[in-house]
Amino acid sequence: MKNGAGWLVAVALACSAGCTPMQRVVTPVKRMVLDPKREFDRTPEPAAPDYRDARFWAALPDKRDGADATPIGMRNRQADAPVDVFFIHPTTYFSRAGWNQPLDDEQANRGTEFALRAQASAFNEVGRVYAPQYRQMTLNGYLSSSDADRDKALDLAYRDVRAAFETFVTQWSHGRPFIIAAHSQGSGHGLRLVSELMSDLSADPALRKRLVAAYLVGAAVPEDALRRTIPGVPLCATPEQTGCAVFFNAIEAGAFEPGERPKRFDQVRAWYPGGFRSVEHPRLLCVNPVTWRADGESSPQSAHLGAIHAERNRPLPEPQPRRLSARCDGDGLLQTTLPDGEWRQWWFGGDQHVNDYQLFYMDIRANAARRAAAMRGGAAPVAAKPAARPAARPAAGRKRGH
Repeated sequence: MKNGAGWLVAVALACSAGCTPMQRVVTPVKRMVLDPKREFDRTPEPAAPDYRDARFWAALPDKRDGADATPIGMRNRQADAPVDVFFIHPTTYFSRAGWNQPLDDEQANRGTEFALRAQASAFNEVGRVYAPQYRQMTLNGYLSSSDADRDKALDLAYRDVRAAFETFVTQWSHGRPFIIAAHSQGSGHGLRLVSELMSDLSADPALRKRLVAAYLVGAAVPEDALRRTIPGVPLCATPEQTGCAVFFNAIEAGAFEPGERPKRFDQVRAWYPGGFRSVEHPRLLCVNPVTWRADGESSPQSAHLGAIHAERNRPLPEPQPRRLSARCDGDGLLQTTLPDGEWRQWWFGGDQHVNDYQLFYMDIRANAARRAAAMRGGAAPVAAKPAARPAARPAAGRKRGH
C-alpha cells in the first residue's frame, strides 16, 4: 500500500458513522482490535425492540431526525414524496462489552444519527425515510477470530431488521413503491432481506413489484451472489432501471500497487441462502454510481454531480461537483479519483469505505429520483448542472439544512 496506516482500515469499516481520525479512532483502537469479551452464547442478549413503537425508529417521515438534513440549496420533500425509503444504517456500535448493541446506547445512537445525515438524507427529495434502530453487531465482531459467534451476532441483528421491515410494510407503506438503502453492515442485512422477501427464493416475491431499487452500498458481495442469493433481482445496468440492485465499494485510485487491494477484501464472509460462508479473493458486484452501469468504463469528471463532505455538528455544505471520476475494476472495486484536501485523510489507507455515500451523494440523490420517476411512468426531474467550481464552505453560524 502506497499510503500507510493499513492497520487502521479495519477500524474504518464502522466509521461511516462520522468518526474523526484522532478522537474517535486512535484513542480506543487497542480495545477495538480485540474480540468481544465473551462467546456469543455467554453474552446477555439486549432487549428486543417493538417496531410498533416510534421510539425504536431512528428516522420517520414525521419525526425530526438526521434523515431530514439537506445540503445548502436543497429541500427535504418527505411530506409529499412519491415513494418510501427503508434505510438500514451501518455499524455505529464500537463496544467490546457485548456482541450486539443495547438500543439505549447513547454513543452508538449518536453515530446512527450522523449516518442518517450523511447517507440516508440523500433520499429525502424523493422518499419518506424510515430507518430502524436495531441490535447491530459491534465492530469488534468483524475482528473476531470466531466465525460462529460473528454469524450469530449478525443473525440477531438481521432478525430486528426483518421485523422492522415487516412493520414498515404493514403499518406505514400501504402498497407504495419503496427503495431499500443501506451501508456496510446494513447492506449485508439488506441483501438478505431482498433474498428472503423479494427474490425468486421467496415464497411470494410480490414485494419485488414495489421495489424501485436496492442501494446496498459498502458491502463486499461476491459476484455469484447475484445468481445464488438474489435470483430475479438483477444488477442495475442503466440509470432508469427499477427492481434492481446497486453495489459498490470505493477505494482511492492509485493508492494500491498493481494486484493489491484492501486486506478486508482478501477473504469475504458473505451470506448465502442456508448460511454464511467465507470466500477467498472474490470478484465483487460493482455498479458505477456516476454512470449507473455495471461495466469497466471510467466516468468523466464532468459527469460527477457532487460530493458532500459531512461533518459532525455542522450543516451539510454545498455539493462539490465535477470533482472525481470512477470505474469498476477487474476485482469489482470502485477505483475513485479523490478530490484534494479533506477527502484524503491519512488513516483511510486508500480504502474509502467511510465515504462511499458522501463521494457520490448528489449522484445518488438524482438517481433515486430518476428511478422513482421511471417506476411511476413519468419523467425524472433534471439534475442541476454542476457548477464549474465548488462553492465555499458555509460559515459556522449558518442555518442547518433541515
